[in-house]
Amino acid sequence: MKHYIIALLLALVVTSCGDDEPDKPDVPDAPEEVKRTVLVYMAANNSLGYVYDDRDIAEMEEAVAEGALNGGRLLIYHADLDGTCILSEVTEEGTVQIKEYTDGLSSVSIAAMRNVFADMREVAPADDYGLVLWSHASGWIDYGKSPEQKVSKSWGIDGSYQMSIPDLGKALEGERFSFIYFDCCFMGNIESLYEIRDAASFVVASPAETPLDGMPYDLNIKCFFEETPDLIVAAKNTFDCYNAMSGRSRSCTMAVYDMSHIEEVAWAVHCILHDNNVPLPGYVQQQYGTSSFRNCFFDLTYYMESLTGGDNRMDDYRSVMSKFVIYEAHTPNMSLSLPAIALNNCHGVSCYILEKSGDAVTIPGRYDDLQWWQDVIAPVFGF
Repeated sequence: MKHYIIALLLALVVTSCGDDEPDKPDVPDAPEEVKRTVLVYMAANNSLGYVYDDRDIAEMEEAVAEGALNGGRLLIYHADLDGTCILSEVTEEGTVQIKEYTDGLSSVSIAAMRNVFADMREVAPADDYGLVLWSHASGWIDYGKSPEQKVSKSWGIDGSYQMSIPDLGKALEGERFSFIYFDCCFMGNIESLYEIRDAASFVVASPAETPLDGMPYDLNIKCFFEETPDLIVAAKNTFDCYNAMSGRSRSCTMAVYDMSHIEEVAWAVHCILHDNNVPLPGYVQQQYGTSSFRNCFFDLTYYMESLTGGDNRMDDYRSVMSKFVIYEAHTPNMSLSLPAIALNNCHGVSCYILEKSGDAVTIPGRYDDLQWWQDVIAPVFGF
């Protein structure tokens, strides 16, 4: 009997200890992986943030509500006019906030962009990723200042800061998107494209200015979530919107680049410049830039033709470019800013033409920071 009572007491103690054991916290399930996540990175702390960001977000919501996601996920990083930075997801039920960034980082800093990319991969894992870069841009031009350094061949404006093209390359390093769509001006230049050559399989951009309304998100979101992203249709949707307008509003150039061929383009350009870097008499440059951007962006192919006279040295170049520029369209004129320019000799990608006087070459501000200069141009001019 004595042994029975002791055993019973022990059983009660063990049971009591088990009842007092704290509950284990629930571990949240890992997000389900989808085929594609697309991030729209909106640096809108600038003149576009007064109205155009909200309009474009409304177009995204409209597209998603109509079933554009095709099983994918659409995220928006939105740095607004007040400097508030929010990561949200657009779902068929509405837009849901995921995170507010209170670290004080500028949205056009390398650190901020890389943090957002890391959060995207954590909260919305996918087989592949697409990226839309939304803001103002000035391509390779030295314009203002950046959070990282006092240089700004720029994509993006956040207050008084811009992101330099070399810094954009650093922010994108190792990310490997299936596509990048630049919803901004002047990013279809060979210098900027070469800087981000390893970041995406395809790039959509304009070599000239883009209208303030940007691309039609209500039409293009569906293109981004096709089984294979339909970037040519997306670029065509954008072009068709503005080509259908009249007067100065009928101004647009768009192109799609297959980035697997950009190294071949670099070699073909280098070979032509090595043979001759002085245009033939009578050459008149095809401008892409108007107003303050005049004499900064010129058609690359038309420039190459001026160096060769269209002879057989162009054969390899044209063969490569036909694989690199897989879609190109332009209106008859570019007249968003005055003076307007005629787009008579456009082939979809711009470049800067260095001025040469005798043996001296004029290098514009910080152009020599660019990988295009270091790999392609500098060896030709003996730097």
